[in-house]
Amino acid sequence: MAVETPLKGNIGDSIRRKEDDRFIRGRGNYLDDIMLPGMLHMAIHRSPFAHARIKSINTEAASAVPGVIAVVTGALLAQHKLAWMPTLSGDTQAVLVTDKVRFQGQEVACVIATDPYVARDAAALIEVDYEPLPAVFNPVEAMKPGAPILHGESAKSENRLDRDNFRYEKGSNVLTIYHAEQGDVAAGFKEADEIFEDVYSSQKIQHAHIEPHAALASWEPSGKLIIYTSTQNPSSIRAQLAELFNLAQSKVRVIVPYVGGGYGGKVHPRLEPLTATLARKAHRPV
Repeated sequence: MAVETPLKGNIGDSIRRKEDDRFIRGRGNYLDDIMLPGMLHMAIHRSPFAHARIKSINTEAASAVPGVIAVVTGALLAQHKLAWMPTLSGDTQAVLVTDKVRFQGQEVACVIATDPYVARDAAALIEVDYEPLPAVFNPVEAMKPGAPILHGESAKSENRLDRDNFRYEKGSNVLTIYHAEQGDVAAGFKEADEIFEDVYSSQKIQHAHIEPHAALASWEPSGKLIIYTSTQNPSSIRAQLAELFNLAQSKVRVIVPYVGGGYGGKVHPRLEPLTATLARKAHRPV
């Protein structure tokens, strides 16, 4: 007699989740749970302005706080050619600002210290002299003539792009124009019974994950970079870090523990290049 065994995993089947027990019991190992010997902690001073030129940065008070190992600015990173990092879009973005901030909350300076609370207190003591600049807050305004320019003030801008078709032209906020056409478009419009044109926009979306962006970096004596990160895109993070530090990808190991939410918001590099830079400078995990 033949007996049919029902298959599991089909659409509509109820499948028991295997990971719930450890999370319910508080046994999930997130990045903030990882402790390495001699680990230091980083805190960042961020810009309150959407667009402003950096006139000066005073780090004396922050450096004087007991437990602070170093206070780092974009100028210091620029000396080591680490101030700018590649992105997934073929663009570049500042690791720490060297000239001006281009969005509110951008990383301006940072502190590494023996204690996370000491690092945060010291970061609050960093004094930045900003020269506020005009800002725009939607892409339509940014493309209009006379709009404040974020990246293309000079044809020799430090973060000017030379990759593929992505580059900011002088005096423009437009990164690239992409045109796609298939078939006889002109004939299609000519033969259409009705042509309808409109402008569409979508609402802002916030990736409201519980765990913030986080990274923990350490360097082995062999020169290999080990980085723990709450990313959704470890392969690209490895490639970007290898390019930034002029390493073979085999010299970069990316470890992803449990990620406390992402929804697409943890695809791009955020803290990984800065954390790795500070870990190499301090010769300790950060």
